[in-house]
Amino acid sequence: MDPITLTAIASTLLKTGPDLIRSLGSFFDDDKSNTANKVADLVDIASGKSNPQQALNQALTALSPQDLVQLKTVAGECEVELARIEAKQATTVHQQTQATIQHGDDSQDPYVRTTRPLMARASGYVTGLYVLGMEGLAAFGYGQGAQWDLAMMMLSPLLTYMGLREVGKWRQGKSTGPGLLSSLGQLIPPAFKKGA
Repeated sequence: MDPITLTAIASTLLKTGPDLIRSLGSFFDDDKSNTANKVADLVDIASGKSNPQQALNQALTALSPQDLVQLKTVAGECEVELARIEAKQATTVHQQTQATIQHGDDSQDPYVRTTRPLMARASGYVTGLYVLGMEGLAAFGYGQGAQWDLAMMMLSPLLTYMGLREVGKWRQGKSTGPGLLSSLGQLIPPAFKKGA
């Protein structure tokens, strides 16, 4: 197995941890289950070293060719499980944020009930003024126009209030599908985009 693939597999296994690897191994047949247990033991040992990534890479190269073939399956299942855990955490955070907003909207205190909507509206107004002003100045040769990262940051209270939690993913280019922000990005005329 090439060193780059082995390094990627070792990284995934270290993120997964020995306990989760063992529990995933229990779903495999005997050979793959034994490989999963061996790998979990290696991850457990490597985690105690000063450089766990390097220690695990060295330990994995000592596995038999048959174990290395089964290692790919184990690593693939680990990646799927890690993605599932990450998605569940993101969903939980989103639900908690929305519950907090809804509790604030249902509050008996008028200050608490009106603060978030006011902040959301204010961020929308300020962002609109910023974008129109900066793009207007750029049209007359003053400045570079609106900075879209700054505009999205200014708009984030409004987007959060509306339940749109994709700003961070949009910023990192990790949007999982055609959401509202990617649609908004397509609506921006090319003349307003940087480098156009």
